[in-house]
Amino acid sequence: MSHSGHLWPAHSFHTQGRSLRMKMDGNTKGGGHCEALKSYNLCKTLGAGTFGTGMIVELKHTGHKVAIKILNCRKMNTVEMEEKANREIKILRLFIDFIHPHIIRIYEVIETPKDIFVVMEYCQNGDLLNYIVEKRRLQDDEARPIFQQIISGVECCHTNMVVHRDLKPETCYLIPNIM
Repeated sequence: MSHSGHLWPAHSFHTQGRSLRMKMDGNTKGGGHCEALKSYNLCKTLGAGTFGTGMIVELKHTGHKVAIKILNCRKMNTVEMEEKANREIKILRLFIDFIHPHIIRIYEVIETPKDIFVVMEYCQNGDLLNYIVEKRRLQDDEARPIFQQIISGVECCHTNMVVHRDLKPETCYLIPNIM
């Protein structure tokens, strides 16, 4: 689990030409990571939290955009925080080769003495909360498949002995519909 007790894989959900990915994450923030990110062009900072930063980066040799969560190890100032981070890294490494239509893909976990980098699928269409706020209300026919996809992703996590611990609209991300 991460420092705030959450996981990082995410689940995707299809809704009117879009899909969602449910994200399980902790807060992130980092710095001084040129060597670890030498394969990437930094594009944009998505946000910062207690322990690190989330960024959009582009893979240099393909131009493919991905998201990177950068955890600052120096901000983990207790043994309990470090243990949680180590547990989450173990779980994240299990998800590297894991593909599920409703879970964000984890591509790589890079550990350095100062930072931990989690490279994952980038969901460019925002989160479910903003989608709901924008639409003001979802009709049953639109909400039903979203809920079914959330259940599918959570079931997959539970089958793999992983608990989400932070399921809410802000941790569900829209992606272009692939159906």
